Formats: sequence, structure tokens, C-alpha cells
Amino acid sequence: MSAMHSTLARSYVCSGSPGSDIPRLALLVLVLLTTMGLCAMPASATTSTSPPAGNPSSSSPRSGPTGSAGAAATPGRATFGVGPATLGKTDPRGYFSYQMGVGGIYNDEAAVLNYGTAPLVLSVFAADLGNNDTGGIAVGLENQATKDAGGWISLPSKVVVIRVPAKTKTAPGRIIVPFRITVPTNAPPGDHGAAIVATLSTLGKNSNSENVRLDQRVVSRVYVRVNGPLHPKLEIEGLKVSFHQSVNPIKGGSATVSYTVHNTGNVRLAARQGVSITGLFGLKSKVVAPANLQLLFPGASQRVTVRLFGVFPALLEKSHVTVTPQLFQDQRPIPMSNAVASAGFLAIPWTPLGCVGALVLFTGLGWYLRRRARREPPPRHRPDRGPGRPGGPDHDPQLRPQTPETIAS
Repeated sequence: MSAMHSTLARSYVCSGSPGSDIPRLALLVLVLLTTMGLCAMPASATTSTSPPAGNPSSSSPRSGPTGSAGAAATPGRATFGVGPATLGKTDPRGYFSYQMGVGGIYNDEAAVLNYGTAPLVLSVFAADLGNNDTGGIAVGLENQATKDAGGWISLPSKVVVIRVPAKTKTAPGRIIVPFRITVPTNAPPGDHGAAIVATLSTLGKNSNSENVRLDQRVVSRVYVRVNGPLHPKLEIEGLKVSFHQSVNPIKGGSATVSYTVHNTGNVRLAARQGVSITGLFGLKSKVVAPANLQLLFPGASQRVTVRLFGVFPALLEKSHVTVTPQLFQDQRPIPMSNAVASAGFLAIPWTPLGCVGALVLFTGLGWYLRRRARREPPPRHRPDRGPGRPGGPDHDPQLRPQTPETIAS
């Protein structure tokens, strides 16, 4: 920036008018430098994403069955849940979690609870648990073929239909559903996801008065870790940055940073994120922390977009993204490394440059007009031309005066 300022100063001094114009041009350069300095004032950075979530490895799992039973029962509304059980009673586990070898077998129980005042007929089945295209948690449907650990769970039948009694004065209605997990001999090492799903199906009508089936589902997560080499790894892919110029140059512009976090390892992970922008000379000007990634299964990915405000355009800038993998409480510690990525982008200060360019143009035009006016010679004074005077209307320099001697000859 200082080099650019000195270049402007030299161009004004060399092309300015001599003498009295030099102090005026020096004052103009000083004003320009002050304006550029005001444009470089830092502004606070904000982000459009939600506040960071807590570290999943430091939070204890929620005890008891999961599902709509987490809230108080509403009169006239079905409220039920499903969760781990031991010896016919609910236990404090928040979800099912196992570490097994290939070919291993484990028997367990799930408790289906009814918090309502009327009995419920529910369907219970096992499904795969993973991430959808946007990174959210996805659970397989009742008739959907399983491809992961959902197919390792065996219930008394593929779909178990149970009648859960209404709650009593002292406890909710309860039915225990036994199941078995069998790890295939060709199961790859690492983490796998499944879910035990309880569904209440009712008939209703849509906006066109057509009969439709409404499914209310609650799930309990099932995590299975197969013994073998573990490779926790997150990668940042498709990093893109775009700069948006602000009309007010003092506030600076904004930058939109988007990227994809891809779990390329075999361990389910959460993640903390950090996004920063550095200026032309490597100075870190803006730092934000997007919301934590709650859960990424192996092979899953999630697209992240964050916007940073108050970014001063310094021509060549860089965006840096750091993703720190996080383990869950039920996972043993594993050495892990951060995922980092950087991308350069152009941030041209069009508004300040336009103002400076217009000021230079008008200043140069005014100097040119003043200089041209000084160089033009003043008009000469010519006396009136009368008869007989040189240049008069009856004066002919080619004719000599006629005298009598000339005529006689």
C-alpha cells in the first residue's frame, strides 16, 4: 500500500503545474492518503451460521429411551419412545453401542414405552443409520433394503407388531423386544450405524381430501465398531471463496466461503471448524468458528457455507479452513490430525479505486485547462485601416504613383 501511495505522489509532482501548483497538489495527495487510510480501518467480523455447538466428546449421552417421549405427554396425542433395556427394564444407556469382532454375536433388549393414556399398536424394525446428502442423520424405511449394520440386527420377525399398554399412575406402558446382533465375517473394520425404529401408522387426509397413511417414527441409535485397524480422517474438498464489495468502503466487503467436509476414514466423527482470511501481507484479519459438525459416518460428507463480514479488499487475499476431528464418549482415544485447506481470491476495492480515479481525472483535467489558458498568447491590437493607409481599401502595393514625367515617357 505504501508503494502505491508513493507512486501516486510522484505522478502528481511530475505532471503538476510549475511553481504555485506544487503545494496544492501536495495537499491533494495528502487528502488521498488519508482517504485510503480510512478505508483500511478494521471492521468486526460476523458469521451467518449458528453459534458453535459443544464438544461431543465431553457431553454424556442422554439416558432413557429416545423419541417423542422426551417431552411431556400431550392429551389426545400419541407419545412414545424406544431405548435400551436390560433384564426386562429400561437402563441408563442413551443408545446402543458395541465393539465386536467379525463373526461376533450379542443378545440385547429394546424397551418400547407408551406415555399416553391409550394403548398403541406399533411396528418395530431395524434399519441402517447414516448421513443424507446434506450431512443430516438419515434412517432407512421399513421396506428399504439394508446395506450396513441394520442388516446385522435380528428381531423375532422382520417387522414386529406389538400392542403397548397405556401408562399407569407410576410408570409408562412398556413392551420389551429382544434382538440379536451378528457381525458378518466379511465386515470391514471401523464404525457402522444402525437403528431400532418404532412406528405408529394412522390414516389421514391430505389437502386434496385423499386418504394417506401417516407414520410417526422414533428411533434408538445403534453403533457397532468392528475390531481392526482404525483410520480417523477428515478431508476438506471443493473450497471456494467469493468476495462481495460493499457500497460503503469504510465498512469493507464480505466473503462467502464454502467447502465440503468428507469423512474418508472408517471412524464416525464430529468436528470443530475454523475459517480465517489473511490479507496481502499475510496478516490474519478475520476469524470465525462455524457450527460444529455433529456426526459424520465413514464415507459421508457435509457441505458448509459461511459468510464473513467486514473484509477489507486488499487485492490478493487467502481463505484458510481448519477442521478438527472430535471423538464421542463411547470411543477410545485415537491419534488424529486436523484437516486444512487454503484458497486465494481477488478482492478488488472498486469503490475506493473509483473515487480515487475520478478525483485524479478531474484534477488532471483542471490542471490541463489552466496550463492551456496560460500558454495561449493574448490578441494583438491593430489600428483602424482607412483610405490611403497601408492595408487600406484603396491601397495597392503593386501600383506605383503616376507622375507627369512617367506619363510623358
